[in-house]
Order: sequence, then structure tokens, then C-alpha cells
Amino acid sequence: MDEANLSDVNIIPDENLQDVNDFAELCGCGPNNISVKLQDSSGAVFWACHSQWKPDDYAAFKAMDIPAQYQASMSKLYERAVLNGDAQQNWEAALSELGLSIVK
Repeated sequence: MDEANLSDVNIIPDENLQDVNDFAELCGCGPNNISVKLQDSSGAVFWACHSQWKPDDYAAFKAMDIPAQYQASMSKLYERAVLNGDAQQNWEAALSELGLSIVK
């Protein structure tokens, strides 16, 4: 049986948050899926989430057609997926790559 061993970090600019969360809810991922507030050095706001996937489930999710009204926002989604990786290291690497920090 597959195990949830795919660490996936998603980050989206503030202006695209609602569309991405709406699409995630449409896909069965629940409301307000991306909910961790981030900020870059210029003060721009981003939002993020982390999830663990089974590789087969992730592949099926990625193969879904994105409705036209969400395509522009989904194209702005940063994703960092690591198979058999440490979730905390993946999260920290994603934030570092984009120069983001958590808003407390």
C-alpha cells in the first residue's frame, strides 16, 4: 500500500489566494486550504500550506483539468514537492527559495 510520503508546499501571492482556495475546495481539499500568511522583504503578502500526499493520489490530482476561471491564478502557484523528504526541511527550503517569512 502506498504511504503519504510526498511532502508538498504550495505558496501563492495574496491577490490569487481566493481563486486557489476556491479551486482546492472544488477538488475536495476543504475550505481555506492555503492559510499560512507569509511576507517578503518588501512587505508583499503571500499564503502557503503544506500537505502530505500518497504519490498516486498526487498524480491524479495534478492530472485534473483546471476550470478556466482558476487557470490564471493557478499559474501563479509555487509548488515544491519532495518524495521521501523531511516535511520541515521542505517547508524551510521553500520559504528560503522565495525569501519569505511567516507573519506572526
